[in-house]
Amino acid sequence: MGKDKNPRRVADNEAMAKTRLLRTSPQKLNLLAAMIRGKKVEKALSDLTFSKRRISADVKKCLQSAIANAENNHNLDVDELIVAE
Repeated sequence: MGKDKNPRRVADNEAMAKTRLLRTSPQKLNLLAAMIRGKKVEKALSDLTFSKRRISADVKKCLQSAIANAENNHNLDVDELIVAE
């Protein structure tokens, strides 16, 4: 009798996390995102850990949230995750 279930926004083999209200310019954020895009998650985390950019801590927190979502909500293997976007 209730509402229909909403369709998933991402595929079955993907997980997503969003961070809102980051205080930085989109250009600076895109430089950091381009640095980790397409890499394995463990390599991306280490790159963000040792990055000198101020915003890298917030991006790392968002990436860790996406990893936790993939592991807990979608039962994906953490060792095989890749940063897509």
